[in-house]
Amino acid sequence: MKSSEILEISIITVCKNSEVYLNETIQSVVNQTYQNIQYIVIDGNSTDGTPGIIKENSKKIAIWLSEEDGGMYHAINKGLKLATGDYILVLNSDDVLATNDTIKNVVTKMSKEKLDYYYGNIIKSKNGRNKKVTLFNVTFKQLLMSAHGTFVPHPCFFVSASLNKKLGGYNLSYKYASDYDYILRALASTGSKGKHMEIEVTKFRIHDNSITASGKIDEERKAILLKQGYYQRSYLNRFFHYYVLWIYYKLINMAQNYNVG
Repeated sequence: MKSSEILEISIITVCKNSEVYLNETIQSVVNQTYQNIQYIVIDGNSTDGTPGIIKENSKKIAIWLSEEDGGMYHAINKGLKLATGDYILVLNSDDVLATNDTIKNVVTKMSKEKLDYYYGNIIKSKNGRNKKVTLFNVTFKQLLMSAHGTFVPHPCFFVSASLNKKLGGYNLSYKYASDYDYILRALASTGSKGKHMEIEVTKFRIHDNSITASGKIDEERKAILLKQGYYQRSYLNRFFHYYVLWIYYKLINMAQNYNVG
């Protein structure tokens, strides 16, 4: 791994007919004060204004492709193969980095320990109103027992290049929840170490067309839980951990409401 002064961060954005939000996403990356960023944009042969937006910003994008693919996670895997960074973040085409100093602040944290993965806090954005979401350190068992990806959100998850290689990318048998599977595998990987950072990483946009809002994730999430042994644990064990974790999450975020700006 490179020295702390020159840590490279690869950011991958995959898109398909994303003209509504894509330019804002791109600008949040290219305006970062940290310079050693490899930005990769993978477009699924969009038929709207998406390719034009990418071309307009092409001088600020390290690598971009526009071609047919097998869906979101297939496109992410393409980006992973092109990534040269020490750490990798997947930034959705309708999300933005929280501030222009986000990556600089993240690298400052990473440089101290250089763990296998890191994740920060997120800002949920809905109808122009924002709500800060504070997270905390969780283990694989705790994330599994929560039965959800909320405690380690994909939009703020940085994985090291070495751990990503070990994981082999995203499982293409899942169309909507492969990110949850990927993060569970990352936390479960033998010897992997990571931590939560008290940094707001991403403004996560919730809208009617988002996968999160569609409910399509739920069935695949259940299949992933089954595969990871969730249902093999006793009901009492599951019940106890589930409610303790969610009560703690609700308590630390109790004061947060959606506010303008």
